[in-house]
Amino acid sequence: MSRSAQIVIMLILLMLNVSWLSDIFGLKEPHPLHGESTKLPMPEVSFQSIWNGDFQHGVDEYLRTNFLLRGVAIRTRNEIDYSLFSEQHARSVIAGQEGYLFEENYILAALGLDSIPTDSVMGRVDRISALSNASGVPFLVVLAPGKGSYFRAFLPLRFLGNEEIVEDRMFKVWSSVSNDKLNVLDLHSHFAEVPNVFPKNGIHWCEWVQVEAINLMSDALVKILPDSLKPARLMIDETYTSFDMEGTDEDIENGLNLWRDLEDLETKYYATHWEEVPLASRPRVLIMGDSYAWGAVNRGLLSRGYRSSEFWFYNAGVHGPDIEEKGASPQSIHGFANREEFEEVISSFDAVVLLSTDANLPRFPFHFTVPFNE
Repeated sequence: MSRSAQIVIMLILLMLNVSWLSDIFGLKEPHPLHGESTKLPMPEVSFQSIWNGDFQHGVDEYLRTNFLLRGVAIRTRNEIDYSLFSEQHARSVIAGQEGYLFEENYILAALGLDSIPTDSVMGRVDRISALSNASGVPFLVVLAPGKGSYFRAFLPLRFLGNEEIVEDRMFKVWSSVSNDKLNVLDLHSHFAEVPNVFPKNGIHWCEWVQVEAINLMSDALVKILPDSLKPARLMIDETYTSFDMEGTDEDIENGLNLWRDLEDLETKYYATHWEEVPLASRPRVLIMGDSYAWGAVNRGLLSRGYRSSEFWFYNAGVHGPDIEEKGASPQSIHGFANREEFEEVISSFDAVVLLSTDANLPRFPFHFTVPFNE
């Protein structure tokens, strides 16, 4: 065999095994992808797995999803499809007019195409009220705005011809039904006429709005808590604007995994610090809600604004400064096995905040009041 043929064979073998070698030598993949990871771990070798074919199948799946330049290949495909055909490969992402990016459920919420019967909402409100009374803990329901309702003028045209459109249907139902029975903080209406609440290429409210929302929630909690308890507020040291997005202000764009940086709107930002409030004077608060609560949680609200507090993400995963097994279910963390024990857990908090953006109102409050399918 000639020397050149040997070199060619060696190069082919090297290319076929580059995924294994990159893991063994700890090589970092250039241009890593944002969003949900689809990479698979290397399969474990055993006689049983080889005998039944699981190992061979695992190797095939591993090589398919873990090749070294996978990020480069996917970004190149995404850029070509987005630039030439306006096609996105990120789940549920839809481009609206003038390039504004949305997720489909926010469009449906803005147009009232995701509604559930009013009787269902009334039943949920009654159960929230009953749980508050049974536990002796005040509840605060926070209705957050959604990008679709805020940027209604830029929604995709193909959604606007539906004859069943009733703007903000679910928000209006929840607002009208809950205001008589619950403590409600309506941030949807509060920010409706405020400029630059949402970024062009992100789905969550802007970073500066998250700061405002924290303080508005603290002010609302003061009204329902005993006089001895007071949440800390975020104090604003400086205000500045930038075309370079920070935090989650371009989270949809990041999820598209393109090569280029999409044009952004100039956005306001705050430099902040936490107000000094003695630990014993801060309330212990349970926040249960969707991803709009993460901005507040990531700013230290559970430990700096409140005391030893918790965030139950979609009522499925528990997070907090005192939680070791982060993301475990509320039931596994607190060990309640019946309704009475569940109410005891709720009564260990000074207040409960239930938060949802309009896109999640058809599922809100995520079975929080019926943890045992009653």
